[in-house]
Formats: sequence, C-alpha cells, structure tokens
Amino acid sequence: MSKVTKFLMATAIALPLASPILAEGTLEGIHHWVSESEVGALKVLTDSLAAKGYTWKDSAVGGLSGANATQALRTRLAAGNPPDTMQLLGYEGIEWANEGALRSLNDLYAKNGWEAAIAPAILPFVKSGDDYFSVPINMHRQNWLWVNKAIFDKYGITEPKSWDELIADGKKLKADGVTAFALSDESWQILEVFEAILTDQNGTDFYKKAVIDLDDAALSGPEMLKAFDTLREVRGLVDDGFTGRDWAVATGMVASGQAAMQVMGDWAKGEFLAKGMKPGVDFLCFPTPAATPNFKFVIDTFGTFKKDDPNAAAAQDAWVETVMDPENQKKFNMIKGSIPARIDVPVDGFDDCAKRSFADRDAAVKAGTMVGGLTEGFAAQPQFAGVFSDVVGQFFVTDMSSQDAVNALVAGINNAR
Repeated sequence: MSKVTKFLMATAIALPLASPILAEGTLEGIHHWVSESEVGALKVLTDSLAAKGYTWKDSAVGGLSGANATQALRTRLAAGNPPDTMQLLGYEGIEWANEGALRSLNDLYAKNGWEAAIAPAILPFVKSGDDYFSVPINMHRQNWLWVNKAIFDKYGITEPKSWDELIADGKKLKADGVTAFALSDESWQILEVFEAILTDQNGTDFYKKAVIDLDDAALSGPEMLKAFDTLREVRGLVDDGFTGRDWAVATGMVASGQAAMQVMGDWAKGEFLAKGMKPGVDFLCFPTPAATPNFKFVIDTFGTFKKDDPNAAAAQDAWVETVMDPENQKKFNMIKGSIPARIDVPVDGFDDCAKRSFADRDAAVKAGTMVGGLTEGFAAQPQFAGVFSDVVGQFFVTDMSSQDAVNALVAGINNAR
C-alpha cells in the first residue's frame, strides 16, 4: 500500500444530532461531499444515524472529484488509523477490499436481501470475490446537459440532437456575447465532456472497446480523432476565466445566467434545487446528444474498515443499514440530484429530470447501453483512467493537435499496461 507524504485530511467536524438522543457511539466517515446540495443530502443519512443513537464525526475532504479524499485515506491507513467508513468510487473500493482493509458485509446483505434490490451493473463495484465490501447509496447519470432555460428560450434553442447541433448553438450564443459552456481547466471536468462526446458519437460498443478493453485500433482510429476535434470546438465556447473553477461554481454560472449550459453529472441538479430552481421552469436537463441513447452511470458507495475497537462494528452496521434504508435513499437522492441505487424505490415524488433518469436507466439496461463513467473510475482501472485524464486535460488547455493527442493517448496507455 503506497504512503502519501502530504496529509490532506480536513478538520473533522461533528454534525449536530437531529434530536437530543444519548449517543451509543461515534462513527467517523471520510467523504468528498462539500457543496451545498451534497452537505444537505448527507444530513439525511446522519440524522437517521443519530436517531439510532450514533454521532456522525464528519471528515470531509473536497476537491478533484474525490482524489483528495482518497489521498487522505491512504495517509490514515498508512498510519494505522482508518476511519469507520469511507465514500468509495469505482475501482477504489475494489482496491481496498483486495488489500484486506474492508469488512465483509455478507451477513447484512443476506439478512436484508440487498443483492436483489440493486441493479446488476452495480455488483462489480460492491463485491469482490465472494465478499460484499460496500453498500451503494445512489446512481448518478454522468452524461447530462444542464441548461439555463431563459437563455435557450431567448435564442430559440431546443434540445440538441447531435454534438454538431450543440456546438452550432453554442457558436450562435458566443456570437452574441454569451458564454455557451461553463467549464474548468480541471482535467476531470474536461474528461466528463470528452467521454460523453466519445460515447455519443460512436456508441457504447466503441466506448467499451476504447475505454474498457483499451483496444489499440479503437484508441488510435478516426473515431478518437473526431472526438478530440469536437472537444476542440467545445474549447472555443468556454470563457477565459475558467482556470481553477470548481464544478459547483460552473453550475452556479448556468443557474445565474452567466453561462448557457454545462455538461456534468446529475449532482449538478442538486445545486439548482438547492437554489430553489425548478426543472422545466428555471433550468432544463437533457442527456448529452447521442445517435444511440446511452446511460453513463456513477455510484457512490460506503465501505467499512476493519478496526480493533469492538464497539466499531455495531456503529458500522447501523450506518450501513442507514445507507440502504429505502426511505433514506429516496430522501437523499431527491436532494443530491441522483436516483436511488435500490431499484425497488418508486419514482413517485421525484422531479422530471429524475423521472427521465429512471426511465432511461431501465431502457439502457434492456438495450445493453448502460456503461460506467470513466472519470469517476467505473470504466478503466486507475492507471489507464489517469492517462485519459492527463491527455485530455493537456489537450484542452494547450494548442495540441488532435493527432498529437491521439498519439499521446496511445503511448500513455501502452506505457501503463
């Protein structure tokens, strides 16, 4: 297990209890939910945990789509001081399970019948070998286009049906002095856009070949070149002040009318809702424009770490059951912007964007067009995902040609094999 030299963990802050219940214990969790909507969604779970008599000790480490939190965890594990629980993304949980750091949750899965309650696509990210090592709280759709409705209405723009149409709309806005795309120079945000382009233009079979199978012909072919060409067009629609911009700040630009649109997972919707905005009234949600519809998923899970403290397991069990409670999943996801990981939670009460996500998830499962997001670690192993992120990020902020980007991608993937 690698050691991290820089200690990045934020100061732990205990969230207040929902009611003055005498705590039976404390449960510490590391996570990267620091935006307004994320904090609000987490409070659903911590209030429910408090009702069981356990105090949540909050160790939030924001930034870089969870990378800083992961680095903090490594520091803690290297020091022999693991947290009780940790928010996990993609291959990260599998890594810790294989290291033997996570408790098996098999007894709780069997007791509660949880396997039957979650989508099959999730199983590889909560189970390693014969052991369940984490529980999923949500399913985010990654490939969304978020739109300021007033701007689209003013310019007569409707839901784009292709990336060519979307870019043409963006150029129309730019010609009139409107920032078309709210984006950042953070590589993960740029990769969100790039992988949507790659999948939408070429389909999920190509995405699987290029990103999951790392097929040389797919990585170096004309489809990849065209995706970089399209990303270059998007770069021309971003304002000059994009350096260092947090994703939630970019969402705020769309909300306030400073920008027309953003490509981002549906955690962005949580920010619109937190501002009191309504889908279909103040903002619009469209899947990124694809010739063949697809659903790019990202899930957040929580694993529990092995500890010597005999009281820790009881607190961890209470937390895991809190996360998997159907009513908690409904309330949490209504705030967070995602949909429940449990497929048995009814759609009643969710907003129109979420209802579209429910329906599109079902259709994608049936059509075989549901694939994991690359950016958050649900498609390629970390060493390969890092190559995509580095190359795409460098391409976006320099004058690198599309062909040079393809060459760098192929070379980087081959070096990482």
